[in-house]
Amino acid sequence: MNFQKIKLYSLSLFLSVALFSCEDSETEPIQDTDNTDSEIIFNVNGQELVTLVNKYRTEGCTCGSDVMPAVATITWNETLAKTAYLHSKDMNDQDYFSHTGKDGSDTGIRMERQGYDWRAYGENIAKGYTNEQAVVEGWIESEGHCRNIMSANFEEMGVGKEGEYWTQVFGTR
Repeated sequence: MNFQKIKLYSLSLFLSVALFSCEDSETEPIQDTDNTDSEIIFNVNGQELVTLVNKYRTEGCTCGSDVMPAVATITWNETLAKTAYLHSKDMNDQDYFSHTGKDGSDTGIRMERQGYDWRAYGENIAKGYTNEQAVVEGWIESEGHCRNIMSANFEEMGVGKEGEYWTQVFGTR
């Protein structure tokens, strides 16, 4: 191998490693698994969201015309928050609004990609809300979203926001 080929090969290898490293850091937020205040990580206040959701779950509420009884509280899960954040980021980056990802994925597939072995799952999405209280109230006013919040089938949740897009993912292992 001559000197020019070695230089070209070395440059190519360096660029491949550099590009690989950049792609990984841009698609995955840093996780802090020791608290539920995920404001920096997933652009939401996880503790506030859990408190707001559990207020409805412990008191019961009306979803559409159906009175929903009180159910057990839900806990925050960082893996579900990451799943939610990545879907919000994808919707924001690719300018769409859907439960189905641009790659054809559904919520269950996106959860599995993050290592969450689910038994049950649900998802709420929203766009344009300015804070945690407003988005939870918006979901409660929507019958299907409200049913997800009030479902006794779900034990954990995570929420992520990017731009104007919010995603709430529920799960049970």
